[in-house]
Amino acid sequence: MVAIVPGRLVFLILLVSNLQPRSTMTRIPDADVIVIGAGLTGLRAAHRLSEAGLSVLVFERSGEIGGRMSTHVTSGYKIDRGFQVLLTAYPEVRDIEGADRLGCRSFSSGARVRRNGGFVDFIDPLRHPGDLLTTLRSSLGSVGDFARLFLLTRFGGRSCDSRNLTTDAGLRARGFSERFQSGFLRPFLRGVLLDPLLRADFGLACFYLRMFSKGEAALPEGGIQALPDLLAEQIGRSHIRLRANVNSITRDEVTLDNGDSYRARRVICAADTMGATQLGSPEQTMHHLASCTLYFSAPRAPFPEPLIVLNADPGPIATLAVLTNVQPSYAPPGRALIAATVIGDTALLSEHSQRDSILAQATAWYGEQVRDWNYLTRVALPASVVSRPRMSVGYSEVSGILYAGDYLSYPSQNGALAAGRAVAEVVIERLSS
Repeated sequence: MVAIVPGRLVFLILLVSNLQPRSTMTRIPDADVIVIGAGLTGLRAAHRLSEAGLSVLVFERSGEIGGRMSTHVTSGYKIDRGFQVLLTAYPEVRDIEGADRLGCRSFSSGARVRRNGGFVDFIDPLRHPGDLLTTLRSSLGSVGDFARLFLLTRFGGRSCDSRNLTTDAGLRARGFSERFQSGFLRPFLRGVLLDPLLRADFGLACFYLRMFSKGEAALPEGGIQALPDLLAEQIGRSHIRLRANVNSITRDEVTLDNGDSYRARRVICAADTMGATQLGSPEQTMHHLASCTLYFSAPRAPFPEPLIVLNADPGPIATLAVLTNVQPSYAPPGRALIAATVIGDTALLSEHSQRDSILAQATAWYGEQVRDWNYLTRVALPASVVSRPRMSVGYSEVSGILYAGDYLSYPSQNGALAAGRAVAEVVIERLSS
């Protein structure tokens, strides 16, 4: 028997149903996955999810993408967020389509070391065979040291697995001479790890040494942000919401400061450690290392070679690089752009003190020409990297929320990308089952 409902009654039923509170009604998700944070981890996660055919929304609290890999253009100078290079040997970078078309130019494979009041060049003889005799005759190390370094970079650093040793202890255990440690390895790794005491896991140091030895240390033509920009273009800029400050999250809902809420089948929190902590990240007690990079403009470079300078002597400078020796696009024509990085206690000093101490040391190195250097700006990073990396897959789950970042794996561009890809793979598997 079929009941016939008068038209007026049908109208009242529909009206009442539309007046029901929204919370009692089933909401259609705004996206399959919402990703919080448009740094390298968040962008790589969204990129991989998009590749798998899932819809994504990315919320970023700042007004720009890239996180620690951002670049600002000031008066024609490209100012990266601290001195950094793109290592072409990173497996995660090589897996991104188009990463080999960023207009990169590379530093020489090696370094110029300030030691005992002078400069000594250490050039990788495997990458630059013509410099073999120069390297062997250098005062930095012995033939045995170079052989140990070769074995370590070729066979001892294949992964970032924990070695249960600090970098300091690991270098000693490998039998390197004190001369080679103090003259090259320690200044180099301090500059890379931003850790004056080398407390980071030795596995991370081995990984970095291998990556530097197997590929190029490059600067993209558009600045270090070129890689995040590439990911953003492939995701689709319309899927990224800037200046969207997230207030709270659950496994399937995100609420912004303005009260707007968005639903998804899954939520990934790929914010930096500070932002993730506010949103319930499991890693809330991790200590961070500070660094500052000060940028200077000069009418000419203090040296012409595409080399990074490492400081093995006392003084504030940890590393110094003339960026325009490698990538002329970083400065207006006829100008040189110089980046000097300080770490440890020096990174905690005032901007004025850092600038004056850097210029004083640079004058001792390069003479009166430093008087012509013009100070541009400082990039201070009080939380550059975590001091003790967690050698893990790069993600963790709490109450159904997936947190991801290189602070959960190992601090590097590769670690950030790997964390984003790994957490995306987890979500893809769960949503397909």
